[in-house]
Amino acid sequence: MTIEKSIENALFERVASLVLNPALPVAWPNVAFQRPATGYVRVTHMPNTSQRLFIKSTAPHRRRGILQVDVFMPLNGGATKATENAGMVAEHFSADLKLPKDGLSVRITKAPDIAQAFSDETHWQAPVTITYECYA
Repeated sequence: MTIEKSIENALFERVASLVLNPALPVAWPNVAFQRPATGYVRVTHMPNTSQRLFIKSTAPHRRRGILQVDVFMPLNGGATKATENAGMVAEHFSADLKLPKDGLSVRITKAPDIAQAFSDETHWQAPVTITYECYA
């Protein structure tokens, strides 16, 4: 298994264990998904560039990235429910949380950021940005 796959699996497994009220379906990357009118969560993984810390080529690299989790709730239902669910996502990925996978440890580097929510054609979207790092 590659380092990249292990990092992604650790992050996605954590998302899969998330409990929201009400429960919302998850739109995973590159998986067919029909947007429900009731609301859903969308997951996007954005790895960043690796950082070489040591001269030895086999030494661990610092691998950073962003896990973007967007909460979508129906339009015209007020902002509070989307904000509440975004807060629950943020709490689920607390600062310094360590996610072990395949001998690696993915660490959440700081409290997630909840950005200004906004609307699209059908939903109110509350973005949650989660930063991580892994030394491997």
